[in-house]
Amino acid sequence: MRFALSTAGLATVALAGTATGATVNFEHELDRWSGEHSWQVHAGGPGGAIVASMSPSGSYISSWYPGCSVTAFTLDSASSHWGRVAGTIDLAAGTYHVAMQDAYGDGWAWGSFVGGLSIGSGSGTVSGSSASFSFTVVPAPGAMALLGLAGLAARRRRRD
Repeated sequence: MRFALSTAGLATVALAGTATGATVNFEHELDRWSGEHSWQVHAGGPGGAIVASMSPSGSYISSWYPGCSVTAFTLDSASSHWGRVAGTIDLAAGTYHVAMQDAYGDGWAWGSFVGGLSIGSGSGTVSGSSASFSFTVVPAPGAMALLGLAGLAARRRRRD
């Protein structure tokens, strides 16, 4: 975490490279047809800038997740479940919309297994060709405390 007090007495805080944001976890459960899965995280709502995504292209799992940091991949031996990808995404505080697709249109399921996606406080799965969910990133409590302290310091400084 970095903290700075500007000459104007305003505090700035940076967490994980984002202004008053956070690093959120994601987990993607993939069925045997994982090449049909894709998703995009849009800042601010549907149609907003894409800040992270998943598209099965390239030969390495980590290249499938631009904007994300893949921390683990677990291959599953079940015939219906291909594996689980876990990682993190650095996001600024705000609301995010996640759009999920299945290229074949039969959902993220195979047999009795149903794959899904969770990012931060939101989660969903695709039962047809598409689905979506939203989640909100709130500033870390420590960041808000630092901003409050900086405001008090600036206020006191002006009165002296």
